[in-house]
Amino acid sequence: MILLLRSEFAWVLVGRVVTALVAIASLRIMTASLESAEFGIYALLVGFQGLFGLLLISPVGQHINRHTHAWSDDGSLFGRLAGYNRYLVLIAAATALTVMSWWMIFPDLGSTVAATISAAATVSAVVYFGTWNATLIYILNMIGLRGRSVLWMAVTSVSGLIVSVCLVYQFHTGWSWLCGQAAGMLIGAVGARSVLKRRQATRPSLASAPDANTLLLDRQTVLSYCLPLAVAAGFMWLQSTSYRFWVGTVWGVADLGLLALGLSIAAQLWAIVETLFMQLLSPYFFRHIRDRKSRSDKALLLSDLVNVVWPIYAVLAGLNIYFSSSLVAVLADEKYHGAVAFVVWGVLIEFFRCTANLWSYAAQIEGHTRKVILPYALATLVLWSGLVLFCGRDGRVESLSAVLVSASAVACLSMVMQMQILLPVKLDIRRWLIATLVLAICLSLSFLMPPRVDGLASNVGLLLLGLIIAAGVVGSLLRHSSALARLLSVALRGD
Repeated sequence: MILLLRSEFAWVLVGRVVTALVAIASLRIMTASLESAEFGIYALLVGFQGLFGLLLISPVGQHINRHTHAWSDDGSLFGRLAGYNRYLVLIAAATALTVMSWWMIFPDLGSTVAATISAAATVSAVVYFGTWNATLIYILNMIGLRGRSVLWMAVTSVSGLIVSVCLVYQFHTGWSWLCGQAAGMLIGAVGARSVLKRRQATRPSLASAPDANTLLLDRQTVLSYCLPLAVAAGFMWLQSTSYRFWVGTVWGVADLGLLALGLSIAAQLWAIVETLFMQLLSPYFFRHIRDRKSRSDKALLLSDLVNVVWPIYAVLAGLNIYFSSSLVAVLADEKYHGAVAFVVWGVLIEFFRCTANLWSYAAQIEGHTRKVILPYALATLVLWSGLVLFCGRDGRVESLSAVLVSASAVACLSMVMQMQILLPVKLDIRRWLIATLVLAICLSLSFLMPPRVDGLASNVGLLLLGLIIAAGVVGSLLRHSSALARLLSVALRGD
């Protein structure tokens, strides 16, 4: 079954195209408007957002995602979200205090009172409004309102870009761009909430029943599910983001800016790809979880998800690496074109990260979230050992890139081994061989025959050729896929 055969998939693809175009415009405008040092400051502020988002919000968010269908069915969804709001207010306040303290002592930032308050308030707003935006839009998607979900996701991206451009034109700072993104998140969250409220009025099953249990978390859930995820997320942040503070302190925010841009190009592209497939498939996946009781049924469910998504990841990784120079030429201002090598490293990091995320669904299916701690702990050990040994004050930023890739590879390999023991995945050999072959060919060609074209138009044309190739290969992988058919075999709506 091909995804485009369903109108809801067409909606999602349209939304993702809009999001991708906004991401392209954002990177181009940011790199034209911000100097390398300001881009480095932006990367540090986003690092704080990631710390609080991963450590304190993501575990609770995953708990909500896992139970959205059940809570929607029993009428307790909105009552439970009220408790979530109180929790987010506390986290946002803690974020502001942390950023404020750091901003005043960091050497390269010019710690005026106005700058300190602006940076702290901006990151706090992104944490609060960004979480609500993601939660409410995701719920729209989970309960089957695909079109509305895509609409408000697009509104978030477009409005955030518009406000960010206005602010960065006025202030030319990293925090001003992030402030515009917070405004877009607020607009999208308000819109998604209004849709859910109207849905609640017309669907009694979504309203909070008088006798419904509205407790968001109980002690057992916190200890057995959320706490292990929080520990794993903490190690994940240490592995994937903490190096920014090392680089900013040891080498300065200007060097951090160039590295962060290269890795951010890869991260943004892979976030679009990963979110696309998870937006399409995760509602069906989590609906299936409720109905699968035996270990063999759960293993088949995870195998279906992996066999649909991983071959596509492999194909896109290969093409992403081969066309990396064209990506930088199109997405970044000329002064950042030295970041091409960091884009290649970033693609490898993202490929390993997304692969690890796919297998980690085994822990969610079985509820054994402690199993995801070890892979990220090992990766953190590799990263910080590498930083100490190879990336001192006289080290090279290229050495750091190799250390980051090594840490991601360790996390991925360890995660796959752990999850295979917990819930073994049976591979679709034919599709895996095709995807691996495409990845190997692209890697070989990137060394033997790298594309060399000049000019924006030529690079855009080369990227369009890459998209056509990717679409053809992905279409062939999804054609007549029994795994995809099984994933889509469950209904999302109760009407």
